[in-house]
Amino acid sequence: MQQLKSDLKELVNLKLRNQIDEIVYNEETNRLSTELNELRQQMLILEEEEDQNEKIKERVDEIIQVLSSCQDILEQFDDNLFNALVEKITILSPAHFVFTLKSGMSIDEILDLKVID
Repeated sequence: MQQLKSDLKELVNLKLRNQIDEIVYNEETNRLSTELNELRQQMLILEEEEDQNEKIKERVDEIIQVLSSCQDILEQFDDNLFNALVEKITILSPAHFVFTLKSGMSIDEILDLKVID
């Protein structure tokens, strides 16, 4: 990006000194500006991805803390642990659920509902 900015400045200097043709100046300015804008867009995308990764890392760290605090094997449902791990539950059908964990991971669960006579 710095190189493109420098190239644009050089073009402006050439234009100010009347050392470049108007058509060439316009074409090069447009080309460099387009490249610079594309790089800026890519940089924004990378920054957003970095933010997302940082948030996921924080959530995973929280989950690790919660799980580390559990000393014993669970013998019954622990709603505090469940709430600390699960972000949401999506019910797709009476026997099909998707658990979305706070880490961003999803777990698909399909129950085997056999009818007992």
